[in-house]
Amino acid sequence: MSTKTAKGRIGERLVSSALEKIEDGVLLNDMTFCNATSGMTHQIDHILVHPHGVFVIETKNYSGTIVYDEGSSAWFREIRGKRNKISSPLLQNKSHVINLRRALHSKFPVVHVVVFAKDNAPYIPDENVIDLKDLALFVDSYPYKRLLGVDEVMAAVSAIKACASETSGREHVENIRYYKQYERQRRAEITFALERGKCPYCGGQILTNGVDYRCSKCKFSFKL
Repeated sequence: MSTKTAKGRIGERLVSSALEKIEDGVLLNDMTFCNATSGMTHQIDHILVHPHGVFVIETKNYSGTIVYDEGSSAWFREIRGKRNKISSPLLQNKSHVINLRRALHSKFPVVHVVVFAKDNAPYIPDENVIDLKDLALFVDSYPYKRLLGVDEVMAAVSAIKACASETSGREHVENIRYYKQYERQRRAEITFALERGKCPYCGGQILTNGVDYRCSKCKFSFKL
């Protein structure tokens, strides 16, 4: 197990321990779902089914101070004054939420949450990005218009388990690698076609302002 993976597991255990203490909630850990259309798998660290909603929780156990730059919409971790860019945990978490909502046919309210296990994201301007110390209060006070009853909570748990995939952790990692490679290849093919002024799908003429590209014939559009 790599150091990165080990740190991630430690963070997940800390968050899981905190979630287990929240009353009226049913906790599901390490749930994997498969998008039936794309075949892409989504592994969710924690799902807490609670009267206030279905909380889809992404855990991050980064060192340093987590910083979000509103001007560039970029995320960083800052250690001793040096900033290193990190992937957006919100985008990752929201993609999980979208796929879970789709799997549940939007029958239950789903809430996206990113939790930093080291309590080192104090100034992020998004109410759904929180420190571990604030997790219980966040769930207990989440302002949903209608609380789920006990039967609805258990129905949501059953529905989540029913649509979960049996994909193993290794298969999920291999799936991610495949789709990253596929996306790189797809983007390269699109870029090559755009350089020639042709639509990569129908061969029609591409209209562009230098940033946005659209086909004069079909619905293809692309932004660099």
